[in-house]
Amino acid sequence: MFIISEIEDKIRVDPGDLGRPVLDAVTSVIEHLYIDKVLHDLGLVVTLYDILSITGGFIYPSDGAAHYIVAFRLVLFRPFVGQILTGRLAKSDKEGLHVSLDFFDDILIPEHSLKEPHFFQEEESVWFWDFEGQQIYYEPEEQIRFRVKTVIFRKPPSVQELRNKSGEDDMSGTAAKPFTVMQIIGTADEDGSGMTSWWEERDEMPATDAMQQQA
Repeated sequence: MFIISEIEDKIRVDPGDLGRPVLDAVTSVIEHLYIDKVLHDLGLVVTLYDILSITGGFIYPSDGAAHYIVAFRLVLFRPFVGQILTGRLAKSDKEGLHVSLDFFDDILIPEHSLKEPHFFQEEESVWFWDFEGQQIYYEPEEQIRFRVKTVIFRKPPSVQELRNKSGEDDMSGTAAKPFTVMQIIGTADEDGSGMTSWWEERDEMPATDAMQQQA
């Protein structure tokens, strides 16, 4: 679920920070620039792992800041396809289930990836699974287990694209549909997936009751 990636970047240390130890000053800049940001095709930066090398430190007269070439490693959140994750069901709508890991919120389980047959109660904005005539709900704010189907990285739309499409509700980057740089698409249609409470209740059931249900 987490990977380590090596990065090299030009790091600018402001004049006001030149009195600090170089390692501390560079670390602060890297953390400000990278943590909680998505790197395209890599993942969400969680933390700085370590700094491998610092070279340079040139100060330009017109700038007054010190410029370094820094090689460092970052810890990124990047689940692999097929991985099982457990998150919190943050919201349900006609599109499907929107899941949060608390540190990452852009997870969608599309409605076609829910257990069949399933139905949407629009007035309550909730999905349920019809299991042999029993309505089993995808309860909001509860834990849900799902499998990662794909991880999507998107390039932000240009200003011109937003200007041309701003009147369309389905345009990513508008108020109606905020742009997501990284999105996880999941599936919850296999045995053991779905709300964790479904399976906990079954596991806690006395053996005789479980056998009667299976009969």
